[in-house]
Amino acid sequence: MDGRCKRRTIIAALLGGILGMGSFAQDVNLETLLSRNENQPRPTATEGDMKMIILNKAGQERIREIKAYSKTEADDTTKQTLIFLSPADVRDTRFLTIDYKDPAKDDEQYIYIPALRKVRTIGTSGGDSKTGAFLGSDFTFADIGTLERKDFTVKLLGTEAMGGRQYAKVEYTARTPQVIKNYGYSKILRWIDLEHATTKQSEYYDASGKLSKRLVIQGQRLVDGKYWQFDAMEMQNLGTGGKTIWRFEKTNILSGIDDKYFTVRFVERGR
Repeated sequence: MDGRCKRRTIIAALLGGILGMGSFAQDVNLETLLSRNENQPRPTATEGDMKMIILNKAGQERIREIKAYSKTEADDTTKQTLIFLSPADVRDTRFLTIDYKDPAKDDEQYIYIPALRKVRTIGTSGGDSKTGAFLGSDFTFADIGTLERKDFTVKLLGTEAMGGRQYAKVEYTARTPQVIKNYGYSKILRWIDLEHATTKQSEYYDASGKLSKRLVIQGQRLVDGKYWQFDAMEMQNLGTGGKTIWRFEKTNILSGIDDKYFTVRFVERGR
């Protein structure tokens, strides 16, 4: 199966407590479900406020406030810029991610950290690794980016009931050692809503095959009759016992947005 696994960055995601097994795998057309999942409608532009809450095993927390802008191009390329507002140690950090619909194009990530006074590229030749922690959180740069389905062997394991809804349990297995190196995972399990084709939960297995993280989403709702939004998503680090909650405080759907927000120049200068 070719195509892209569009688990769309910070604005798409998952959750639920597993309650039991549902119907058999052969009842689900996996290709149709994945196509719907990967091609969920997205607004032309958004502007919003977020909070990143990082908690260690003891429950001590660090809170980061973020301004976010996004844009979806006519060719379905999506762009998102995050501007960290507080606290002081991360203020004015800016992060840009560009996800291309065309699988022949490599996605792009850029980050500006004021202390370094320069823009770093992520995941490209000569750039920083995508498997590194994103600003000390339990998310990596790869988690914030997009999984490309062509990099994985995809298999339907069955269906499960979660919170009164039915989900397909889908396994993504890395095709090569290089894919594992790029993403940091040998396997990912996802639970996809059979009716809405939205992802509810994901589990991540490290290079040795050990379950290392679980991504959970809370407050899924339909906006304007066609766009799925979420209240929060939580990445649980099963190794450290810590977790990071990405909370969406406010999201405004816009008819358009200035292109300047999605340039390397803006990432570097903030204007």
